[in-house]
Amino acid sequence: MERKFIKSICGGVIVLLVAIFVLSGIFTVKTGDEAVVLRFGKHVSTHVNAGLKWHIPIIEKVYKVNISEVKRLEFGFRTTSEGNSKEKPQFQDKVAESLMLTGDENLVNAETIVQYKIKNAEDFYFNVDDPIGTLTIISESIIRRCIANHPLDEVLTDNKFGVQQEIKDDLQQIADKYKLGIAITAIQLQDVNPPKEVDAAFKDVASAREDKTSYINEANSYKNEIIPKARGNAAEMINKSEAYREERMEEAKGDASNFTQILEKYKQGKTVTRTRMYLETLEEVLPNIDKYIMSEKGDTLKLLPLNEAATLPVKEAK
Repeated sequence: MERKFIKSICGGVIVLLVAIFVLSGIFTVKTGDEAVVLRFGKHVSTHVNAGLKWHIPIIEKVYKVNISEVKRLEFGFRTTSEGNSKEKPQFQDKVAESLMLTGDENLVNAETIVQYKIKNAEDFYFNVDDPIGTLTIISESIIRRCIANHPLDEVLTDNKFGVQQEIKDDLQQIADKYKLGIAITAIQLQDVNPPKEVDAAFKDVASAREDKTSYINEANSYKNEIIPKARGNAAEMINKSEAYREERMEEAKGDASNFTQILEKYKQGKTVTRTRMYLETLEEVLPNIDKYIMSEKGDTLKLLPLNEAATLPVKEAK
């Protein structure tokens, strides 16, 4: 009886140990995770589907990483407290690596955020000894190089988006070259400010730049106001000149037609027409006065006094 009891106990212990051994190999892969399985340090499989998985305990190890989580690296500042609904986040500004040199040799404090996520767990764990440390060194180097390739105005405002995109593209290219298994999702130049020693001078420059923009806007406003008015005046003058031209052309045509008619009459009776034109001209030049016609000898011609006859009352016939 004792032997059977001892055997049953040993069998139960063995079954329990086997159960513990088997159960200890169960692990869970959550949605968005990847699990890498190593056997004696060698990669044997990668689990990407969510659910319960199993590996051989003791001789196999499992490394899990969330490939959907967006992580961040901070340059030029550090977040000391994430904050909550009652407290604001706390930051440490002006960290040593924030001081950089722009393309036009200006010193600036640049605060930058590099957002990334792991896209391949196998590459992340096995290609580089310290992938995050490597990414940090590469990021700082590329940020400095890109800012040094651009003048201050572009880094501050004019081409800030372009500088961020340049940093992102270069950083992704190097990360792929090193096979870090990391995808760069975004680059944010949080704040770019001059050092305190030259802050006042930079503020003066910024103020002058704002004044310049204001003057340009005022000039454009005046231009937009005066040019349409000038065009309207020009169009009015052109219309008036066109009307005057048409009027003068019609008058000239009328004068030419009248002259042609007089010429035809003149050809039919030159002496009579010449005399009539002479008398009509005198009438226009010397209106409302008595006029006498002299002969070639200087005598006054006896003509019917038409002027007096025109002024005498007309007697009615009986």
